[in-house]
Amino acid sequence: MNYKFLIYISYSYAIPIGKPLEKEILSRGHEVVWFSDLDDGKIALRDNPKKLGSIHEVIGYEPQIVLAITNVVPDFIRALKVQVFHGFLAKKRPSKRHLFSEFRMRGFFDLYCTQGPSTTKVFKKLEKKYKYFEVIETGWSKVDPLFPLEQNPVQDIPNVMIASTFTERLSLAFNQGVFQEIKRLSTTGKYNFHLVLHPKIPDEIVKKWMSLEGDHFTFYDTTNLIPLLKKTSILFADTTSVIQEYSLQQKPIVSYNHTFEHDYLIHVHKPEAIEEKLDYALTYPKEILKKLATFNQELHPYTDGQSSKRVIDSTIGFLHKDKSDLKSKPLNLIRKFKIRNRLDYYSFRSYNKPYTLKKTEIPLKHEPITAIIPAGNEIHNIEEVIDSVNFADEILVVDSYGEDGTYEIACEKADRVIRREYQYSASQKNWAIPQAKHEWIILVDADERITTALEHEIKDVLKANPSEKEEIGYWIGRKNHFMGKHVKHSGWKNDKVIRLFRKSKCRYEDKRVHSEIIADGKVGRLNNKFYHNTYTSLDKHIDKINRYAWWQARDYDTKVNRLTGYHFLVKPAWSFFKHFVVQGGFRDGAVGATVSYIQSYAVFMRYAKLWLLRRNRK
Repeated sequence: MNYKFLIYISYSYAIPIGKPLEKEILSRGHEVVWFSDLDDGKIALRDNPKKLGSIHEVIGYEPQIVLAITNVVPDFIRALKVQVFHGFLAKKRPSKRHLFSEFRMRGFFDLYCTQGPSTTKVFKKLEKKYKYFEVIETGWSKVDPLFPLEQNPVQDIPNVMIASTFTERLSLAFNQGVFQEIKRLSTTGKYNFHLVLHPKIPDEIVKKWMSLEGDHFTFYDTTNLIPLLKKTSILFADTTSVIQEYSLQQKPIVSYNHTFEHDYLIHVHKPEAIEEKLDYALTYPKEILKKLATFNQELHPYTDGQSSKRVIDSTIGFLHKDKSDLKSKPLNLIRKFKIRNRLDYYSFRSYNKPYTLKKTEIPLKHEPITAIIPAGNEIHNIEEVIDSVNFADEILVVDSYGEDGTYEIACEKADRVIRREYQYSASQKNWAIPQAKHEWIILVDADERITTALEHEIKDVLKANPSEKEEIGYWIGRKNHFMGKHVKHSGWKNDKVIRLFRKSKCRYEDKRVHSEIIADGKVGRLNNKFYHNTYTSLDKHIDKINRYAWWQARDYDTKVNRLTGYHFLVKPAWSFFKHFVVQGGFRDGAVGATVSYIQSYAVFMRYAKLWLLRRNRK
């Protein structure tokens, strides 16, 4: 059966942890979406087609398993809640209150997927103590891409990775002495430094370190550390949990002012001693490497790169397992209120027992569907649009002999690619529709994307028995963007098209421009919209208007009598006034003015082309 997963995050650094999980989920044919409850994560997910934009969409998605790469998760989501850690146990804060102060039971999770014996042993004790969750050791998904380990490359100038935590008291990034020494060393040409800072470090500190950019110092603004781990020979760090990730490679680590004197680290406490310790680390001391190996066996003994597989296997197994022996989660009223306040979603619903999927709750599979994508020279669009319809049972690309590589990419990613010289849109689509394998079709232009919310609505409406379904097609709205900006007014607000339909009941009217589906039956409407990034540049928009103007001229030749000043002056002027004033284009600012003017220009051009057509001139 297919399962629905939600990857729940708060910060951008969770994305490299979730990506291997997403890859594993999709490889099995299951569904997965992302959601962030904080702005940092939302910004990082901005271009992810599988993101959900609101907690309302999360509830509507109805996930069965939530993989949380954060400390809390909403209790009002009816799903199995799984903690996937956002870092290794760093052991950097000695606590008199609790030996393992990093482990705080917040009362939200049904299952903890631990990374190795060092975390599993502690969580097993907590499992016995609290009795409302279970613990399974799986390894950590983030480090899957690290394996199999590669041999350390031979380097004329050794590559040194620098990483820092964000707490000022513990962070080398705030230490002026360390900054000055790294600045000096970066000018000697003795090392190539590769620096990455924690996303929470203040901008002024980040800019200071960025000022060192040069031939032997590179700053990386990234949360994907695996490439840096692989390309560098040693690590210089403070107490950051990057230490634990780096240690898995069996490469030496120099730690500045660590709060624990771990024997697998090379410790340094004075800036002037940094160079000496780096040189010592580059000798790969056998005693240090031996202690690293011992440490890694406790931290993360898995070197097969299959931790994501174990996480997914464990969560699916636990989803169906009888969990009646587990206690209810604690009331947690203050934390539950904080979550609702953060999400601006004040629900009285709260699921305090671990979710178990019963056979009667297994969702129905939707009717099979073919996604048709007409494409010409769409090299900048083709991969993303195909990815956005990967839920379809068949992906059919209609290529019009483009010459920019679109065809080659489509052949790699789509199920089928058929080719035909382009005449006009309706003709191309009507030729493709009968060739679809399935009765239900979702037709998507190359500059459109199916959002996650729209995907799930499409699946929902196709779950019913087709013999009982009145609708033979559905209008779908479009959220239009012009040169990257969302156009909320200007006559584009209510833009909609029939794109989900039955092939035996629907066909495009034979018009060269703005042809719509002729449906032999009832047409419904979906609530969610396409993402439509139309016209990425002004030149492309003008080119399309000129091309369409010739086609419209041919359509208008039999409809329009004598051309007059009304067609060349009044109608274009009215078009601008309608889009800019009546339909609120002024509220879209400069983009609204541009769109309104171009609409007016389009009206003028169609009659100008008609005037030329009637005189056999071009």
